[in-house]
Amino acid sequence: MKRKFFIAFTVILLSISLAGCGKADMEGIILEVTENEILLSENLSLDKYEEIKNKSISEIQGEEKGISLIYLAYDNTEEWSKGDEVKVWIDGDVLVSYPEQAKAKRIQLKK
Repeated sequence: MKRKFFIAFTVILLSISLAGCGKADMEGIILEVTENEILLSENLSLDKYEEIKNKSISEIQGEEKGISLIYLAYDNTEEWSKGDEVKVWIDGDVLVSYPEQAKAKRIQLKK
């Protein structure tokens, strides 16, 4: 009886831990960090980042075609810096605008 309980407990524990290891919703490079928000560019190569890193956001929006931008609301922005390559998990819906907007529930440095 104890063995069945132990096996059931182990299976439940593994299921819960694996559920928290879901794939990131997006990856990108941070272009700007403010008090409660991060501007992320998805699918941007490091070479392209080097070209645009000193441009203002309005210049990027006006001049650079095909760069996907998203503002992410996040409570712990002080952990992040411009140029960090990150993975992001989204909490809820993404508001369709340019740049898009969403709330990040988790941000992790890309390895």
